[in-house]
Amino acid sequence: MRDYPLIDCTKKYHSIMVFDKNKNVLVHRWYPFVEGYSKEFIEDILQELPFIPQCAMEPFCGSGTTPVELQNHGIRCYSFEVSPFMHLLAKVKLERTYDEAILKSYRDKVAEALSNPENDIRSLEAIPFGDTVVKKNGLSKWNFHDTSLDGILDIRHAIRTKVEDERYKNLFTIALASIILQTSNMFRNGKCLSYKKGWSDRIIARNEVHNLFLEKIDTVIAEDVRILTEQSSDIHNSEICNLGDVRKNIDKVPDNSLDLIITSPPYLNSRDYTDIYMLELKVLELVNSHEDLQALRKSTIRSHVQVKYSDINPIDNSRLKQCLKDMKKSDAKSWNSDILNMICGYFEDMQLLFSEFAKKMRSGGVIYFNVANSAYFGVEVPVDYIIGDIAEDCGFTVREIRKARDLKTSPQQSGLVGKLRESVLVIDKI
Repeated sequence: MRDYPLIDCTKKYHSIMVFDKNKNVLVHRWYPFVEGYSKEFIEDILQELPFIPQCAMEPFCGSGTTPVELQNHGIRCYSFEVSPFMHLLAKVKLERTYDEAILKSYRDKVAEALSNPENDIRSLEAIPFGDTVVKKNGLSKWNFHDTSLDGILDIRHAIRTKVEDERYKNLFTIALASIILQTSNMFRNGKCLSYKKGWSDRIIARNEVHNLFLEKIDTVIAEDVRILTEQSSDIHNSEICNLGDVRKNIDKVPDNSLDLIITSPPYLNSRDYTDIYMLELKVLELVNSHEDLQALRKSTIRSHVQVKYSDINPIDNSRLKQCLKDMKKSDAKSWNSDILNMICGYFEDMQLLFSEFAKKMRSGGVIYFNVANSAYFGVEVPVDYIIGDIAEDCGFTVREIRKARDLKTSPQQSGLVGKLRESVLVIDKI
């Protein structure tokens, strides 16, 4: 195994490897995405490249930061996203044919409908699936108070019945998505959703939910659409984001066509993004049953333990095998017995991806691959180095591994392992 150059880039990357810097940026501010990097990360890459990319790929699109910023530079980008909610978000942000006057017309129609909502909205709009969505007998906790959910269903109904154009229907749906967590009893707490402090007494009036939605349209989206309307002649729609598992859909990218890949795959941290964005998936009717939910989880990279797989053999990598050996010998306990299988599945997925990248990328191309190391059973997994090994086995050359910042370990590992490195691998196709 090669000992790759490890470069300390914490001063360069510490503030641009988080989405927070996008919170007030055109288009990106439409939805408060938690994970992912900022637009500055993409800008920094484009500035350091010795060539102007012609065709790029983002295999884990997320909220769409990479394809949106490449689109702003006129660079074609194939992108893929497995979550139907994140796919919708990216699709809405990539659309560049919005018109200020049309937006206002639809906004006024929706506002008029909301000023006189249906008495029995639940007879027209289905309650999202699940046993804990609203208060019912036997429950001690529920996701939404009745007034909040009715306000959300009012908005969903108004969008469905008053907005004919699919582009604006999707745009208004993302505006609705941006207030779902705010009007619920939940908050994002690391790997899961938890209940807000004092949630049971925090009642939001039905019309207040309407006002939050209209405020988002009026103060954020309308302003950005005005700017986009002015830019429409300069920036055209990019390659459409593809919905689905990149492992099964990468054939949509022609061989020997890419000169740039920028991505941040799910980290090997047992985080299931379907859990984190469960409310959006349910309320927007993107997931409507436990079967839908299970199918979505099975189509994600194997970085979590929400799906049980048959036993997976580790790829032929000495660093990985040593980690697994140390974990098996460790006295440290784990919260889930499928962790080792998850680790094996994760690197098997990475091996599959890099074998495909090798076919799709032409000579001289570059990959920027953002990952983070992990720890289980008191053993650190050098994810960046193992992925470097996988890349080189597939014919790439790892130019360097850039340390971006230190991340805290989970509470279970904090007394056994120190901070974990988040890295950006810079990988060349010679």
